[in-house]
Amino acid sequence: MSNEHRKPLEIDEKTRDTLLALFAEFLDDPDVRSRRTGRAVTPEEQQRAEALLAEYRAADEGGRSASRALDDLRKAGSVRRGWEEDYKPRMAQIIYNARHDGGATPTQIAAELGVTETYVYRVLRENVAYQYRLDVRDGAPGPGWQCFEAGEEVGPVNEPELIADGVLNEYLAAHPEHADPAGDPRLRVLLWVGEDQPDDKAVRTVLWPAPEDQ
Repeated sequence: MSNEHRKPLEIDEKTRDTLLALFAEFLDDPDVRSRRTGRAVTPEEQQRAEALLAEYRAADEGGRSASRALDDLRKAGSVRRGWEEDYKPRMAQIIYNARHDGGATPTQIAAELGVTETYVYRVLRENVAYQYRLDVRDGAPGPGWQCFEAGEEVGPVNEPELIADGVLNEYLAAHPEHADPAGDPRLRVLLWVGEDQPDDKAVRTVLWPAPEDQ
């Protein structure tokens, strides 16, 4: 039963006296007497006091159990939020890299992540590694279109725009001075499947601001 619904114990002065005497007994005092009056404690009083002590111990243990349960809940929530924020969005990248860069088999990946092999095969089938390059026009790197950064991201097959949007959003968040959507395109993301390919072989080129939005 929850500790919140437990009624407070009613302890009169006489019972408090008896409890004090019992504490003396627990401290190996052979003469079980009231510390206040000096009279001996009757068996009935001792029985009631022991029952009260047992209830106090149960209430205390219940409180500790509730505290442990809430601590476990908070820890589980923290781990879950960490998973949702840090790992779930990158699961395709983690699986793809483990397979193609780390050489792990789908069976090994599934066992390590606690998922089915079917899930691993589906992720590998539905995703591909895109090479991207982010160019800035007339920016800090120099006049005209200049490379700002390049890298690799794993994303859904035939949906390179998702990678481009992520790259653009990350850049604009770090450079709010470039976030005005008016004017000519001044950012572009080129994407390829495969390494070391020329610009005209890009599977997608995304401009920002997009000309059709003007």
